[in-house]
Formats: sequence, C-alpha cells, structure tokens
Amino acid sequence: MQNKLILLMVILIVGCSSVPVKVKFPEAPEELTKTCGDLTLVKQDDHQFSNFLNVVVDNYGVYYECKIQADGWKRWYDDQRKIFNEALR
Repeated sequence: MQNKLILLMVILIVGCSSVPVKVKFPEAPEELTKTCGDLTLVKQDDHQFSNFLNVVVDNYGVYYECKIQADGWKRWYDDQRKIFNEALR
C-alpha cells in the first residue's frame, strides 16, 4: 500500500512539473503574401476605343491573377488552420 502511495505521488509530481508545449501557427508561403497589382486607369484625354479596350483587357488579367492568389491564400489558410486545430486536440 505504501509503495502504491509513493508511486502515485511521484506520478503526480512528474505530471505537474511538465512544461506545456506551445504550438506556433505556420508562416504563409511568400508567394501568397504578395499584394495584388494596381489596375491601370484609362487616360481621360485618350478617346480611342482600342486603347480603352487594351486597358480593360490588362485589368482583367491583373484581377484574375489576384483572384488566383487570393483563392490560394484562402485554401492554404483553411488547410493549415484545420491541421493546427487537430494537432491541439
């Protein structure tokens, strides 16, 4: 009985002295943290439709590149958050 009591006390002391592990959320990949490019403005004194159309087409390209980057960021963040939360359980 006395041996069991001593063993129980040792287990409690060792269990109480353990240091909690801090888990740090991972850093995002650099390519996902870049800002989106600026959209081009149409010059007010330029009344040629072809120039206007070129600006619109360029802006669509910038938008879709930014959308792909933002979607990748969201997917990465959701996946990492899920992994992080499961590791804490």
